[in-house]
Amino acid sequence: MQSQGLEELSFGTVSALDVLGTELEFFEAGDGPPLVFLHGLDGLEGAAPLQRELAKHFTVYAPSHPGFGASAGSPRINRVDDLGYFYLDMLDQLGLDRPVIVGTSFGGWVAAEMLTKEPGRAAQLVLVSPLGLPTADRREQYVADIFMLSRQELGKRMQVGEPALGSDMKTLATLPEDRLRRLMRNDEAASHFGWTPYMSNHKLGDRTHRIASPTLVVWGEADGIVGAKYRDDWRKALPRADVETFPDAGHRVHADQPARLAARIAAFAGR
Repeated sequence: MQSQGLEELSFGTVSALDVLGTELEFFEAGDGPPLVFLHGLDGLEGAAPLQRELAKHFTVYAPSHPGFGASAGSPRINRVDDLGYFYLDMLDQLGLDRPVIVGTSFGGWVAAEMLTKEPGRAAQLVLVSPLGLPTADRREQYVADIFMLSRQELGKRMQVGEPALGSDMKTLATLPEDRLRRLMRNDEAASHFGWTPYMSNHKLGDRTHRIASPTLVVWGEADGIVGAKYRDDWRKALPRADVETFPDAGHRVHADQPARLAARIAAFAGR
């Protein structure tokens, strides 16, 4: 496994972790209570600013999901439901009993799937711009179809600040080969897990009542991906959760407001 193109994560260590025969790219940083971070569609590298801030309060454990970054794919892991079980096995292997679990966007969906299977496994659960609930009905789309948007339009919708590197064709052409390879793998893996049904498990909403951990849900006020109806669906799915909206932040709250988000997570976890 070659973990190149991760200069943003130089404040920690990147290694290989074999979980039941699937080799993961695995990042670790910081010193403190354990926190498992599950990245979104932008990959492990896309959340580097948030992980840097979290490492001031926690020991951060962050895998690249199977098929993302430099992690191997697996024929046994075809759905996000599978990822939920897979990461519970990873926690057992690492000896992490009740860590804080944080998931952003796609990673929020993964985190929710985990906690519906083992309801009290997290000391605290934080979902940032989570996906996973049904994203549309026959007449209305609640979540923008990222596979139908141009890379430039997607970059504009994802965050308030400067779009991520590679968000348009001009900057995409300037990327070094290792970074371009990671970007393409992330896109391919996102399609693998989220193409149909689009970024959702229609059974998830019937299972979220099982989540027993104290939960915080964070949205960006200027989220150009997720609509108001979808946020309300999550509120109904997790009626006991604390819900906060960050101003001056889009779907990638972790990129627009990393320091503020990390401080809120630390406060929620009592750290």
